[in-house]
Amino acid sequence: MKRFSKIAILAAAFALSVPATAFAGQWQQDTTGWWWQEDDGSYAQNTWRWLDGNGDGLSECYYFDANGYMAHSTVVDGYQVDENGRWIQDGQVQYAQAAPQEESDAMKTLRAAMEKNQGLTSMDTDYFMNMQMAMEGFSMDMNMDGNMKIKNATSDDMQFIMTMNLSLLGESMQTSYFYTDGYCYYDMDGEKYKIPMDMATAMQNADMAGIVDNDTLAYIQDASVVANADGTTTIYYTANGAELNKMLDSVLGSMGTDYASLGSQIRFDTCKGEMTMDANGNAIQEKALMDMTMDYEGTAMTFHMYIECDVKNPGQPVDFAIPSTDGYQDFSTLLQQ
Repeated sequence: MKRFSKIAILAAAFALSVPATAFAGQWQQDTTGWWWQEDDGSYAQNTWRWLDGNGDGLSECYYFDANGYMAHSTVVDGYQVDENGRWIQDGQVQYAQAAPQEESDAMKTLRAAMEKNQGLTSMDTDYFMNMQMAMEGFSMDMNMDGNMKIKNATSDDMQFIMTMNLSLLGESMQTSYFYTDGYCYYDMDGEKYKIPMDMATAMQNADMAGIVDNDTLAYIQDASVVANADGTTTIYYTANGAELNKMLDSVLGSMGTDYASLGSQIRFDTCKGEMTMDANGNAIQEKALMDMTMDYEGTAMTFHMYIECDVKNPGQPVDFAIPSTDGYQDFSTLLQQ
């Protein structure tokens, strides 16, 4: 149980540091076969479809029968499809270049807000998370609220500190997480651990003050924009899983062998989110509903999370003191106790 609780805390921190994933259209499978389901729940029937299901910019042609299942290893309308359902000629898969799409007004608004936020050197954010966790038939809920502060974000003296108040199995726990001088430090209710981290990775993790990453919006899809009566604007979006997990791999890989030695694999599975901007284009609130899977030493853990972040006084200076770094153990000992 102690190990489970610690993993849950770390999963919460990572969930806040990396945006989550979903698909506007995606492959589904049951005991009968495969079908392609759109975000609105509809699916193709009695038709050929060009689909770029893996996001590589190239579409393959598939046929879906009267029940919506993909045909494979057969001939349809005189055209051959292989074991993966793709149209082939002379043994070669036929591709079509996915047509480039003009960026929507929602994406333009979101990109403008992100570009503006990139110039900020400090940020003060309150957040709330509810997480439902399950492993080997055991499940539990965790609530977490706290605050995240960043300063000197564009200099070599960048620092951030995150405080968390957790409610887990009827007990409360105080946790803090901060970065300074090339290390990230975790204080879990008095148990202290540290992990080396380079500045680039720390900057990516510092984006936990916002669910949407500042550097790239490649994973954002199906964005829509709504003008609110109070003068604010809200962007609603989902995210591409393949692109998001590429980002996740990059972040965790940069954390070095201390994290890799845990033998953990984390994947964000689904997410829908929203970002609200004030009249000046500053991001002031973000929300996300997401699912995450962690595989630790062959044991699968699932996480269903709701996250809400509220940015306080965007653009204003933020100041805070970093706690003492004395007494922190090496991170690789975390799950050995």
